[in-house]
Amino acid sequence: MDFQADDIDWQSPAGRRLDELARNLPAEPKLTLTVFGSAPLQLFIDPNFLSADVDLFAEEEATDLLINFVERQGWGKENTTQHYIQVCDPFAFRSTIDWQSRAITVERHGHLFLIVHPWDVLVSKLQRLEEKDLAAFRLVIEKTGRPTEMEWVSHLQKAVDLYRPKFEEESTRGDMLMNTQILWRELWGAEIDVRGRIIRPALLRATQFYQEGDPSLKARLAKLRLPDVPRE
Repeated sequence: MDFQADDIDWQSPAGRRLDELARNLPAEPKLTLTVFGSAPLQLFIDPNFLSADVDLFAEEEATDLLINFVERQGWGKENTTQHYIQVCDPFAFRSTIDWQSRAITVERHGHLFLIVHPWDVLVSKLQRLEEKDLAAFRLVIEKTGRPTEMEWVSHLQKAVDLYRPKFEEESTRGDMLMNTQILWRELWGAEIDVRGRIIRPALLRATQFYQEGDPSLKARLAKLRLPDVPRE
């Protein structure tokens, strides 16, 4: 499912806050801000979807600058209860391996926003799967009719690394395998063999790629004419 910059609802609560942020940021340095969490669902799916904050992160070298700016403006959690801005570490967002290829890019008041695709937002929510996260899944399917069960199987194969055992230090990260099973019962009223339908096919695909390499690269190399090297 494709979303475009023209689909962004800048009048939604998250949209107004992001526009205000971009409008008030200093012109230099030009920042690239990635927006994730529930904000993309407000921007693309339903402006009334409940969310108390706007989660985003900047390039690592600009994180402190952004945190200080948000605090000075009084937009942090300590200063407002109306859609405060939560400046996060880039490691806070984990989703499909190729989420950046689907992110919607838009320039606003001289700064660049990368807004995470709603499906990749849902992948990140699956790692926790509280009731509000289930509500996000139901919202997206109710409003758009997608993803279907088969589409979601394929999409989760791109997030296979999230199914690996977690480190002891990852106490806040949920059990992806169990959460996926719960999700299937809630959304499609069915059981799912997570290893058989998601994990093993994804690992097999990766193994085949590493063994065989990139077919297009092989074809290009076969057509490549190397210059003659004079013999000594």
